[in-house]
Amino acid sequence: MKIALTRREYITHLDGVNRFIALLAEGLARLGHEPVIVSWCHRGVDRARLEEWFKEVHGLDNPLPIYTLRSGPCEGDPWLAIAWDWLTKGSRLLVKEGVEAAIVNGVIPLRFRPKIAIIHGMGPAFTENRFLVAFAKRILKSYDTLVCVSSKMRGEVRGVLGLNCNNVIPIPMKLRSFRYIESSEREDIIVHIGTRPIKNPHISIEALKILRKRGYDIKLVIVGPQSNLPRAEGVEYRYAILEEEKLELLHRAKALILPSSYEGFPYAVLEAMMCGTPVVVSRAVPEEVIMDGFNGIRVNSFDPRDYANALERLLLDEELWLRLSRNGLSFVKQFDYVEIAKKYVSIIREVL
Repeated sequence: MKIALTRREYITHLDGVNRFIALLAEGLARLGHEPVIVSWCHRGVDRARLEEWFKEVHGLDNPLPIYTLRSGPCEGDPWLAIAWDWLTKGSRLLVKEGVEAAIVNGVIPLRFRPKIAIIHGMGPAFTENRFLVAFAKRILKSYDTLVCVSSKMRGEVRGVLGLNCNNVIPIPMKLRSFRYIESSEREDIIVHIGTRPIKNPHISIEALKILRKRGYDIKLVIVGPQSNLPRAEGVEYRYAILEEEKLELLHRAKALILPSSYEGFPYAVLEAMMCGTPVVVSRAVPEEVIMDGFNGIRVNSFDPRDYANALERLLLDEELWLRLSRNGLSFVKQFDYVEIAKKYVSIIREVL
């Protein structure tokens, strides 16, 4: 089947939704299907290099065909213009390219069918806007089926939109094999992934300062899109790095810290577990992803001291570090991207 995976606005965003699109597309290709990616626009990347860039930044084996409704590059997030372009141009493009089904990421008015909506998250910026909530509810009713990436997300969709997710399917992972590195052999590095305010990098920075005051010669490496975060002793920024470089960093680190205010199903946590790296996360991470004391540590506050205390436990307690590391490695195996792609193929065949 020829299957389209769409992104409402920019396919060049460095975020979990585009990672989802990339890995699910490659999983579908591994099953013998023909995935194509369709986005409203792109920015920050030359159009001639877009497909190769997408392959490199998401660690894919081969480039994937990418189409955009606007030739771009574009700026901003003009909600109404984006919706109008999808309504007037989206279906025509999908039909022209011979697409048989669409997996839609982001709420868009699309006449094409069959279409499956994937719900990744419903953060405060969305739920507090009555117009967006009403618009989303109206549009999503026109879809053949809804898929949520977590049970937490299914509950939010039911509570905010009054709609039911017909299926809960976790995000796909391209599982890699690494030489297992014990805590004592790793570098004195803690990794934070995400530079947007909702990821709360300032909490990670303050937690590092506390640890360094306690005498720990530890470094914090913050990974993500370019930002204006403050410089601080022991803090290093790695902007827009390739997937392989990020995974190698996680593989050598002592821990991942993720004090986010909101998460649907975070890739950073699964990537850390794939590298055998224990994680310290906020209560925003779904409990179905991190079970406290089993495959990570949950912190029920946004106080940097609590994150510093959790990280200190990992640095001092080798048995705890090893248990979280080994359990994380075992836990992440269930997210293989080919197996997840099979679930989507099954859903598509049901609605065709």
